[in-house]
Amino acid sequence: MGTVYIGLLAVLSLAAGSWGKAVLNDNKYTDFVIAISPDIPQDNTLIDDIQSMMNDASRVLYKASRNRAYFKKVKVLLPKTWNYASAVPIEDESFETSEFRVDLPNSAYGDAPYTMKGTECGVPGKYTHITTGYIKDGSQWGDKGKTLVHEFAKLRWGVYEEHGYPGDEQFPMYVLKTSWTAAGQRISVVPNYCVNAELRGYEQDMVTGQACKADPSGSGLPDGNCVFYPTQDTQATSSIMSIPFLTTNNDFCDDLEEFIHNDELPTKQNLYCNGRSTWDVITDHPDFANNNNPADNTVTNTDPELIIIGGETNAASMSYVMVLDISKSMVDDNLGINRLVPMQDAAKRFISYDLEEGTPLGMSFFSDGPRPGFKVQPVNDNTRSGMIKVIDDIKLSGRTCIGGGLQFAMDYNELLNKTQGNVIILMTDGKQDQPVANCMTLKDATALAVSRKTRVITIALGPDADPEIEDLARETGGKSYYVEDNSGPGGFGDALSGSTTYQPSDTMGNTSVVIYQHDWTYDADKDIKDKFEVDKTIGRQLTFKLEVTRLKGNCAKNMNITIVNPEGARTDLQFMCNKENFGIFTVSVSDDALSGMWHYVIKTPEQFESVAVTITSKAREGVEPIRSKCWLEQDTESLKLAAMAEVMQGNMPVIGAVVNAYIERPSDTGEILPPMTLELLDNGAGADSIQNDGIYTRYFTKYTGKGRYSVKCQVAGNNGTQVNEGFIQSREKRMGALKSLPEKPGTPVCCGSNTLRPDSVLSSTGNFTRQAAGGSFQILDLPVGDTLPPSRITDLKTGSPCGNFFLGFTSPGDDLDSVDKVKSYTIKFATTPGNLTGQNFDTGVNTVLDQSYVVSGTLDPVAGGSNFGLMLNAAKFAEDSLVFFAVVSEDEAGNKSPVSNVANVIPDCKFQRLEADGNGVGEVRVSALVLLVSSVFTLIRFL
Repeated sequence: MGTVYIGLLAVLSLAAGSWGKAVLNDNKYTDFVIAISPDIPQDNTLIDDIQSMMNDASRVLYKASRNRAYFKKVKVLLPKTWNYASAVPIEDESFETSEFRVDLPNSAYGDAPYTMKGTECGVPGKYTHITTGYIKDGSQWGDKGKTLVHEFAKLRWGVYEEHGYPGDEQFPMYVLKTSWTAAGQRISVVPNYCVNAELRGYEQDMVTGQACKADPSGSGLPDGNCVFYPTQDTQATSSIMSIPFLTTNNDFCDDLEEFIHNDELPTKQNLYCNGRSTWDVITDHPDFANNNNPADNTVTNTDPELIIIGGETNAASMSYVMVLDISKSMVDDNLGINRLVPMQDAAKRFISYDLEEGTPLGMSFFSDGPRPGFKVQPVNDNTRSGMIKVIDDIKLSGRTCIGGGLQFAMDYNELLNKTQGNVIILMTDGKQDQPVANCMTLKDATALAVSRKTRVITIALGPDADPEIEDLARETGGKSYYVEDNSGPGGFGDALSGSTTYQPSDTMGNTSVVIYQHDWTYDADKDIKDKFEVDKTIGRQLTFKLEVTRLKGNCAKNMNITIVNPEGARTDLQFMCNKENFGIFTVSVSDDALSGMWHYVIKTPEQFESVAVTITSKAREGVEPIRSKCWLEQDTESLKLAAMAEVMQGNMPVIGAVVNAYIERPSDTGEILPPMTLELLDNGAGADSIQNDGIYTRYFTKYTGKGRYSVKCQVAGNNGTQVNEGFIQSREKRMGALKSLPEKPGTPVCCGSNTLRPDSVLSSTGNFTRQAAGGSFQILDLPVGDTLPPSRITDLKTGSPCGNFFLGFTSPGDDLDSVDKVKSYTIKFATTPGNLTGQNFDTGVNTVLDQSYVVSGTLDPVAGGSNFGLMLNAAKFAEDSLVFFAVVSEDEAGNKSPVSNVANVIPDCKFQRLEADGNGVGEVRVSALVLLVSSVFTLIRFL
């Protein structure tokens, strides 16, 4: 993957893209990784179950891909909490970069598999979540192979499901379908499945197990508890993205008659892919585009080879090498810049405090050419002092040859020695643009690292580090970080801690979470003082960490530190920085800290360059911790960049939190700008795909200059913040079974556009804070003019039928989902959805809705991310007709959003309800119109 351009804008992010994922060559997927979470207890029979599951998936994949792909080699990554005799060493695999992750159930999904996927069509998902309950049983979802291919298609090729969800307003289980007869418009109620044959089945209330009830709003549809269960009498052969469990269903829908796609149904595939069929999107993927991997009809055995890797005996098989820039540009006395001392301090702190005991670590340096530091060896009490001495003895010289330094680290026999599957941490401030003799180019060094499966973590020191190092990180599956000059040790800490995510992780309960981090600069007139929250989920091993940076010599006086707990009890401490402690002071404040607000005060009697305070803690015994992650999501197809944060308690989504991304940014004028605050939202609009799933997202659009941008996320909970425990648990109390749907094959109940249902169990988190680093990205050229349109509206809805009715949505912004207002909304309506979708919005038979249709409200735009709503006059629409609506937004530059989802309503109607006849078919009459509501084994035909 190379540089990505947005207009004239090049974005280089930390995202690893598809590197490290399975590779498809000659119709065979290899290096597909299934990682088991350390929170899963050891059960060796799970390996055999995974083999059987992947055999089924490979067989189905070969058929569904029309003989173009199957799984050839699958790796199962064991956590370090498992001991498996035949496991082999890890190469480049990690839980955080695996495709399928076997973990504890997410409360919203139960044992149903799901894929973390954004709103951009054709863009791969992040991972697929699978539980041991699904692997061991999973019979309620039918054929495991088909269900997994259903998820794999979302993960790999970026398609979406083609079915509805009970109670979901955007992607409903049932829809009103209009047709025209000699007597006029006829409206039918049909299940929302995209299939190519008669759909047979029955409906049932998923809560009571009894017959479905009508929606009390009078919409003519069944209520939100009504699920339609297709049965094997249905002879559909497509689409796997609709009903994967059907015996006859082995194909994706396409644009041909045999597997015809219905582009008018309100499904995720139609909304996010503009009505394209799944096969059309799949064949555009690099796996198959330009006739890559044409059909091979000779394959007779599609069972993959299963390779078991990792486990306790292989936990330390991955080596780290720190590659440090020692060119003369690291210190510039004329500009008052010293990057050497902070780099030395960071390296020493990393070795002494952050890197796990026993981790193999080596070091090398580069300027004009490379030179060894110390050989790869386990980090322990016997080796640390020698490592520190090498760092202290660094002398600067020469220019910058980054490629040579990387090549040396990978080839030198006392470092990585041409082995595979390791990690390099590169710190540099310079550009490789000078004629250094015999210096490998960065492009060649990147290719070498890719071939060796060596991840490179890049840490750019200052604004002038080589612009290609973000490409280096991305193409090798690493991460990018940026440390501003004179910014303090916090940036180094974020970067170096990020590099350890590739090590085998511990259980959630034994993993420290960052609840507070702040960098301070010296102010002779003020003490350093602040507060932090210890919430009810943490408090074990509460640790206060102080990092002091002084460029000239040791401290001469003690810092006086006071920590006060919520009851007012004081802890008074002293610390003097020196060469031996590397300017770090760490103290375990409490093994079982009180919940509530804590305070600290630091009195600093002498000048320093910077001080960083970090507070960490582990979960209380028997309590799942609230944890957060932060990352950047780069879409190379639609050229968008989103900041994302995940907030969970254990595996339960945390909703209603205040999540802000703080973005350090450059300026073309040289002015020092304060960090920009970008509020991330979990509202199911803009960049966010599912509301209330604990994933907070927003597009980044405010570029202030060329250079590097770094991102941190800060999460705050309050009395309105809740844990989404899911409707599954409430259903368990009623029916005694931990299931995400009744015990029969059917559509998973979660999640369409929202994880919350009326019977969801919510619990308060109380106050809490969390922080996480998100990495960095680089802007090479600023865009010219306004090129970003408003985001697509995805939650257009109508309400209160049979009279004046409501129409509303979440407003996009001037640029994607920014807070700036759009210039205008164009709302149109028609009697068929096809007259509003795609190009038909401009050319179809439809009508523009103007202010004359509005009873209350105005068409004036509201701020991006805000709710927009109108009350419409039912008398202005044809009586007893089904009316469809869609919206397009436009900004000041004339950029238009894609067409929204389509919503519908029957205005000004009077219902007459009839009893079901002897054939089990119920009718709901709307004056002269008939709504056919299916009952037990009713035959329904999708036209």
